Amino acid sequence: MVRWLREWSAEIAGFAILTLFLWITQGRTDPLNQLRLPFPLQVPASVETFSTLFLSIFIEGIPFILIGVLVSGLIQVYVREETIWRLIPRKRIFAIPMAATLGIFLPVCECGIVPITKRLIQKGMPTYTAFTFLLAAPVINPVTITSTYIAFGSDWNMTVSRMALTILIACTMGFLISIFLSGNPLRENRNEHHCCEHRDKQRDPHHPNPFPEDRLGHALYHGIFEFMNMGKYFVAGAAVAALFQTWIGLSAIHDFAQYGWVATLFMMGLAFGLSLCVSADAFVAASFRSVMPSAPVLAFLVFGPIMDLKNLLMMAENFRPKVVRMMFVGTFVLTLVAVELWKTFGF
Repeated sequence: MVRWLREWSAEIAGFAILTLFLWITQGRTDPLNQLRLPFPLQVPASVETFSTLFLSIFIEGIPFILIGVLVSGLIQVYVREETIWRLIPRKRIFAIPMAATLGIFLPVCECGIVPITKRLIQKGMPTYTAFTFLLAAPVINPVTITSTYIAFGSDWNMTVSRMALTILIACTMGFLISIFLSGNPLRENRNEHHCCEHRDKQRDPHHPNPFPEDRLGHALYHGIFEFMNMGKYFVAGAAVAALFQTWIGLSAIHDFAQYGWVATLFMMGLAFGLSLCVSADAFVAASFRSVMPSAPVLAFLVFGPIMDLKNLLMMAENFRPKVVRMMFVGTFVLTLVAVELWKTFGF
């Protein structure tokens, strides 16, 4: 028992602190005040409001984070990249639209789409097809579609609009890349040779794979690390959304939202900075729908999975600067134009 407590002491302490924090922020301070502390322990109403908003967003979104990382882990282990690009037609007029919808059959979170795209290009997939898949797959997949549908109260209008605009932007970028981008888009990496040697060693019988038979265990192992990586972004996003609504106030956001396309730029910038996981970003976006028009909220849903801070950094690490600049500027302009057209024609 003592050994077990020593081994798990950090986890137990963290859980105890989290429980105490939630207890206090929910206003359960009477038992603590009975301890006769030298000062009265009072929780401001704003803190209680913040915790309520934060927990509502967190509890709604966390199941979809778990589903997303589980699917991603299974794909990582059981699906080979060669199978993906062999199914895509060679002619770009057919390949680009098909690549934009491939995520329905191959759900991939945007947190892992960049390295997958890099591997697809290395295995021979045309650049324009691979980048179309990179932009569309995080949104055009069953997990994201379901989470968006539930987050917006079973509203198919917002769900279908998000899918349609994402496919439109991804296909447009695919055709632009096929016209203006030539040569190898991958960045030279000094560690690439070392990584290849490491993979070769894992295939070597003298250097066995750490998961030689337990492929499901490997998928779960991958999912745990991806959950830790994505979870911190989602928690930060939920906290920022709750902070906006608690301390800045819904009325201030509502007044700012009256500036038309400026509100759209604001929500695009917020989506870029928060870098939320696409499996649960709809729940953060839905928290703004009472004070923001539909167009800025849609811009948040479309631009975030396509181009956020973490994706930009990963792209800069793996692709040439020219490619990254083209992707950022192109997706930014296309998202702004597409959302404004959507608002104008009232789809």
